Amino acid sequence: MKVILKSSRLGEEDIANSADRRGISSPPDQTGRQALLRVDLLDSYREFFGFERSPFSICPDPEFFFFSRSAAEALNHLRYGIYEGLGFTMIVGEPGTGKSMLLRYFLSKVGEDLRIAHIPDPRLSRRELLLELVGSQGASGTSPQDLTERGLIQQVHDLLLAARQQSKKAVIFLDEAQGLDFEFLEGLRLLSNLESDGHKLIQIVLFGQSELEERLGERRLRQFDQRILVRYHLLPLELDEIQPYIQHQLSAARVDSGVEFDPEATNKVYEISKGLPRMVNVMCERALMSAFTGNSRRVGVNNVLEGWESLQGIRILEKRL
Repeated sequence: MKVILKSSRLGEEDIANSADRRGISSPPDQTGRQALLRVDLLDSYREFFGFERSPFSICPDPEFFFFSRSAAEALNHLRYGIYEGLGFTMIVGEPGTGKSMLLRYFLSKVGEDLRIAHIPDPRLSRRELLLELVGSQGASGTSPQDLTERGLIQQVHDLLLAARQQSKKAVIFLDEAQGLDFEFLEGLRLLSNLESDGHKLIQIVLFGQSELEERLGERRLRQFDQRILVRYHLLPLELDEIQPYIQHQLSAARVDSGVEFDPEATNKVYEISKGLPRMVNVMCERALMSAFTGNSRRVGVNNVLEGWESLQGIRILEKRL
């Protein structure tokens, strides 16, 4: 049976009148009318809870970073690996654990002592990697595009030496590193050989899914694997972190303080999401929509269940036209 949830707050006639007051003409076809009504419902939904942006977006925004125990430990590993100059640091975790959020937060806080090359897409050749490095280190003079790969390596070496003389550390951050091919990993290994006075000239940080650990177990990658001295496996939120996490997200979005999740609701969110921050966000967003249709700022376990059901194909804000 298909369930159609209707808002008790805002009827179709009210929405149409609201659109007329704003000078929006009614669309001539049924599809256009549905789209207009949905947009108005979402506007009303945001206004009802008092936020301009969602507190539970799945797009990583450093302002919404939450210091869970595991995330704080991962940050400590990042700082240690980079500032101790250990060459390679690796952060792995299951999809949805917040690796990209952790990386974005770290990048938002770095000072002028670090020169950063952030590579979100691992599908690069070794030459493209070298060009990225040259660009991140502020090269001048000969256009790097005109250099051979050997010439690029020499230019990278010179730039890294100059950075070290200025007490700056060069760091490469690679996201989705489980997708790196053998040639690219070999290029990284060779780059890590660049040293001066026994100090690594470049720090390489790998972010990837758990499959990255399995890949590095391959015999042909054993030299690469042995060089990774700092490793951390990012874990999901624990049960006692769910309520503080939800409250943090609401506060970061400056949501009306009257919006509240019942303890039973947060327990159910944890049970369904397994503590994965991405799924926690999805569940909370759907639960808020469910509460909205019931004209309530208090989210209960039924709202969470209704939100979960909506992810299985029942659209919470759908209305009969």
